[in-house]
Amino acid sequence: MAAAETVRKLVVEVVEARNLLPKDGTGTSSPYARVDFDGQRRKTHTVPRELNPAWNEALEFNFAGVAGDVVVGGEPLEVAVLHDVRVGPSRRSNFLGRVRLDARQFVRKGEEALIYFPLEKKGFFNWVRGEIGLRVYYLDEPDLS
Repeated sequence: MAAAETVRKLVVEVVEARNLLPKDGTGTSSPYARVDFDGQRRKTHTVPRELNPAWNEALEFNFAGVAGDVVVGGEPLEVAVLHDVRVGPSRRSNFLGRVRLDARQFVRKGEEALIYFPLEKKGFFNWVRGEIGLRVYYLDEPDLS
């Protein structure tokens, strides 16, 4: 009997951010995280008026380009933290920072750890501060298709 085919999933647990910049004009931000990977995009919920938001959300992505146990190519994973302008008006850009991770940094489920990454700016004129706590890992599930 042949082994069932498996599908590799990438799981990005967006745990929390700390020490974000205020963007709403009243000393706070209403942040959410947007995660882009391999042409797929997922978002967390918005935490209203909070510079140290806790999301505790696991976002799942399909993971193509797997050869044996080696993760192959693909674009980097990008996690951007943004201020939700629907909650509080922003006079500036709603960008609060981002982190980019290379696929070589992903680990198998069970080996993951909560890691805090300093937020980086996108362009020369962005002002960014703070860090984001993520757990990033992959797992293989039976292909039910």
